[in-house]
Amino acid sequence: MEIRTLERSDEATFRAMEALLLAEKEAGNHLIETSLVKDFERHCQKLKRQETEMADPNWSTVTTYFAFLDGEMVGKVSCRWELDKGDLATVGGHIGYVTSPKFRRRGVMKEMLDFAFDRYRERGITRIFITALEENVPSRRTIESVGGVLQDIIEVEDGNQLARYWVEIGEE
Repeated sequence: MEIRTLERSDEATFRAMEALLLAEKEAGNHLIETSLVKDFERHCQKLKRQETEMADPNWSTVTTYFAFLDGEMVGKVSCRWELDKGDLATVGGHIGYVTSPKFRRRGVMKEMLDFAFDRYRERGITRIFITALEENVPSRRTIESVGGVLQDIIEVEDGNQLARYWVEIGEE
């Protein structure tokens, strides 16, 4: 599996995964937060810019990595570098991720999280905060499979229950 940032040449495979996620969302899966990207080139530029600067002082800089397998996009993981921005230390966490419906239950996200943890270690960040809705059992199992220890479950503004985990990744 190749894991890297998005390139303009990835549009076809990006659109294929986007279509699968949007169809799942339309079918009623409220755990999917994907929305349609109208201008792919602009999206690529935005992702690159967000690595070093954010327009809103409450938002963390973020690097989003995508995984590819046999020419298909299989998932993405967003690494937020500044936990002290906005509500990240309470509900957002360091990491956001999604696996293509076509590639779930194959260990894709575990591998992507291991990759992400290496990026955090490179920055000297050795304690990672990850959250998932309490009802999102597959996501919670993934977090636990990479060493996530449940801190607590809290109720958030929309009435949902949020499971909050810490993962100690140690130094390089």
